[in-house]
Amino acid sequence: MIARHGQAHLLVREHDTLLQGNVSRTGEKNVHMLSLQDFEALQSLVIDQGEGNAKAENLNPVATLTRSGRTNALKLAQWVGIIRLPGGTTVEILPKTHERPGTRQEPESLLRSRTLLLRMLATTDERFRVAPPAELDTARMPLLEVVLRYALEGMRAAVRRGVPHAYVNVQQERSGLRGRLDLPRQVRQPASRAHLFHVTFDEYLPDRAETRLVRLAVSRIGQFTKVDGTRRLARELGYVMDDVPPSADIRRDFSAWRLERGHSHFATLEALCRLVLLELNPLVGGQEATAHALLFDMNKVYEAYVAHLLRAQQPTWSVETQVTDRALGKVGLHRAFRLRPDLLVTLPGGQVIVADTKWKRLDPKKAPTYDVSNTDAYQMLAYSQVFQHAQVQREVCLIYPQLPSLPLSMAPIELAGGITLRLITVDLHAETQMVSLLPAAEVLAQPVLSPA
Repeated sequence: MIARHGQAHLLVREHDTLLQGNVSRTGEKNVHMLSLQDFEALQSLVIDQGEGNAKAENLNPVATLTRSGRTNALKLAQWVGIIRLPGGTTVEILPKTHERPGTRQEPESLLRSRTLLLRMLATTDERFRVAPPAELDTARMPLLEVVLRYALEGMRAAVRRGVPHAYVNVQQERSGLRGRLDLPRQVRQPASRAHLFHVTFDEYLPDRAETRLVRLAVSRIGQFTKVDGTRRLARELGYVMDDVPPSADIRRDFSAWRLERGHSHFATLEALCRLVLLELNPLVGGQEATAHALLFDMNKVYEAYVAHLLRAQQPTWSVETQVTDRALGKVGLHRAFRLRPDLLVTLPGGQVIVADTKWKRLDPKKAPTYDVSNTDAYQMLAYSQVFQHAQVQREVCLIYPQLPSLPLSMAPIELAGGITLRLITVDLHAETQMVSLLPAAEVLAQPVLSPA
């Protein structure tokens, strides 16, 4: 447990265990301690599925309630990110390291994990596309501060390209005429103010739903952050948008978010405003403070990252994710047992490679299958039967993170029906990551379609 400006900051890993207690035993057998108040708040967020608690239902897979001896415990799942608790404690969940056992709590290991997560998010999540300055060294900052800075940099980039304006109806009492005279109000004007006119006119102002939300988000970031540089940047953006009032009704302004063609550079800010004002904000609309979370499913992040690497390496290939238009069978006209492979790769010649990404650890001691589950093998067999039925040479791939003790190349596994299962690994900590589907591609590049 690290204390930051009077608030606790707890660093944990996915699949760690959180217990009720007063003192954190960070890293001891992957067990961490939370105070009773913080533990109950976290349990309410990720477990409680009470009536009307839609957020809790969405976050239920984040952790499961269990027991450790006589103590209640929460077992984290494959989600990473930030959980802000009402008492001020921030729980930062980092990806599990695919490194040698015993190194996961070393400072350098934590830095590598945070660097890896930020790299993958910058690649797969549009909210993290505008990176902070390199000298900021985000790998050594708490993840909450990094997220706030990414959001602020995205807002600064959009504001630099121009703040959207719109015609706003203005009602004023003034000494000269402008626009239209507001007769109903004018006839009720007392004699002492007869020299003034009630007028109404349209003025081109930056006061609109989108800018009000951005203005409020900038202000909230300035309140949340503990980093001087981020606070200074928020103050500078506040000066630039000084003519824009902050949103007084967040929900209504989000419902009214509409951008014209000339303001498309502000489109990405909607997601950033939702992140700051809804996901990371413990007080929304005067409601009672509750725990809030910004979490990412590492299974989906890894899948999107591998798909990005493949598209970058092989621009002539068609890489589709989560294809859902096929099924293993049918009953009458209805499909039965729908299939959804993570990756469906089509080569220029029309040949198909089916792949699933697995955010799991292979076991180097269990060669030649390396502890690939039977379920995963059966699933790949089903994919091949449906997506590759017209090919003579049929190859499917399972893509895992690389471990230091795993061989760089593993022998293919021959499945029934002439199907070859390849185990492929990606070194996520290398300067340049490669997804080596080429062995499968080289085989399939030949004319292997079966005759009609």
